[in-house]
Amino acid sequence: MPSQSVSARGVQLPFQKPDAVDQHILSILEENGRATNREIAEAVGVSEGTVRNRIERLIRDDVLRIVGVTNPARLGLNTAAVISISAELARITDIAEQIAQAPGVVYVGYTTGNADIIVLAFFPSNDDLTDFMTQTLAAIPGIVKAETNIILKPVRSMFPGAVTARTARGAARVATAS
Repeated sequence: MPSQSVSARGVQLPFQKPDAVDQHILSILEENGRATNREIAEAVGVSEGTVRNRIERLIRDDVLRIVGVTNPARLGLNTAAVISISAELARITDIAEQIAQAPGVVYVGYTTGNADIIVLAFFPSNDDLTDFMTQTLAAIPGIVKAETNIILKPVRSMFPGAVTARTARGAARVATAS
């Protein structure tokens, strides 16, 4: 996180670690991102102006992003996969950056343990996941091993971005199947 942020007036402001009021506001927004400042203020026990200022600061300090969280299955993305990748360490950054640009990928992170990179991706079908593995990943130099785990049934998901994960090819396939 940044050590300073800039106000709307261009003034440098120090980063403030979220306090109990901020945490309460964040928990309400996690449950209902459309809650009004008035509803949040009533639940937290502060003024509406305080909520507005706190939310603005949380956004400015990159603690909070307001996004829509989609339901991948409702968008025709019926295959969710967690892919563990072992890579040549000298190429790990390039590999991760290439994977992050691939259609369907919503998360890429470096890890410790048996894998070097973890990927979360959504696809319209197992065939599209297979194409991703055999064409996209296979074309990236430095990948030593890729282990794929298909998510059978999500229990809780807070990942935004399924809309951007929808591939043009998958969208066309879903449209023709309807």
